[in-house]
Amino acid sequence: MKKLLWISPAVPYDAVSHAGGKTHNYYIKYFQKSGQYDIHLISLAEADEVPLLDAEQYGISSDVCVVGGNLFKNVFRMVYNINSLYNIRHPLCQTILSYQYRALKKRVKNYAKENRPEIVIMQWTGAAFLLPYVQELFPQAKTVIIEEDVTFLGYQRRYEQENDARRKARYRYSYEHLKEKELNLLQRSSIVVVNNDKDRRLLVDNGIEESKIYTAAAYYDDYSSVGRKHIERKVLFYGGMHREENHRAAMWFAKNVMPLLKDDGITFEVVGNHPRKEWNEVQSDKIQVEGFVEDVSPYFEHCLCMVAPLELGAGVKVKILEGLSAGIPVLTNTVGIEGIAAQDGKEYIHCNTVQDYVVAIRRLLESPEAGRQIGENARQFMKNHYNLNRTLDGLMKVLE
Repeated sequence: MKKLLWISPAVPYDAVSHAGGKTHNYYIKYFQKSGQYDIHLISLAEADEVPLLDAEQYGISSDVCVVGGNLFKNVFRMVYNINSLYNIRHPLCQTILSYQYRALKKRVKNYAKENRPEIVIMQWTGAAFLLPYVQELFPQAKTVIIEEDVTFLGYQRRYEQENDARRKARYRYSYEHLKEKELNLLQRSSIVVVNNDKDRRLLVDNGIEESKIYTAAAYYDDYSSVGRKHIERKVLFYGGMHREENHRAAMWFAKNVMPLLKDDGITFEVVGNHPRKEWNEVQSDKIQVEGFVEDVSPYFEHCLCMVAPLELGAGVKVKILEGLSAGIPVLTNTVGIEGIAAQDGKEYIHCNTVQDYVVAIRRLLESPEAGRQIGENARQFMKNHYNLNRTLDGLMKVLE
């Protein structure tokens, strides 16, 4: 078996809730299940994640640093992180905090005392900043950077959407600083893994050799078994509400689209953990903020459609994949559908403006059959285009 070192700033485990963590968890355990690799994981965990860690149960050895501890350690960590958190000129480009980077680097050094891996995988851009150190310790190893998102694209959108001149200048510098660093790291790596062809083209357009880029599907929870028999006049927004891109998108819909639908009997349901206090002022009998739910299936079953008017973020939006798999008419824009080769009007409905959303929702109300057909097309699209195991088998062949 090949020795494989896997480095990530967020530990994978079966109960992980965030989309990127689910992809990471599936990838590493699929590699282990293949029987081709002796995998050692170096990662970080919060204290409340420790009872959930399960790498050893799958035969993956691990060295996981628990970020947190007593009061002294917490204060030390906060002080240590200040520069990397706020300084836009910091060499880590605000992709990973100094303490976390230091903890990973220390564990890689300890691992190197007795091990020489043939392959080193770095999950996410934050871990990729360890590439020069990894290549110094293991000059013969092949290196892989997994870019679930091309991070500089998210930075670019943040600066382009900012209206305040001072913040816009800061965001622009952050974007340009990170883009230079990120592209340099990707150029130096043996293989770069992306989750969609849009990101592949973006990297090629920015000088990364196409022959070294591999496209593997992102993990998504498959809701194809969801039954859609009793459709109600409910419009769903689904996603972690602590994330800026989700908060802004849902709030935009609530404030701009919902007033125009007040006579159509529409209810807007916002599902996702940690909604901000601002939602207390917006909630009404027509706008229901559910917060975290254990199972989103009941909301998928009965909603008229799912909306995702996103402005920020990068990469494939897993919530869009999940909505499509459930057979829901998904209404979204260019940012929401990027990297997903679904066809407008057939497998989803493309909406940019307030009026686009209003017209699309009223069309679904007037023609339930049209919504049903789009949903069925969406389910079939997911079955045809998102075979995660096949793409991971292909990645392992590339590594061979």
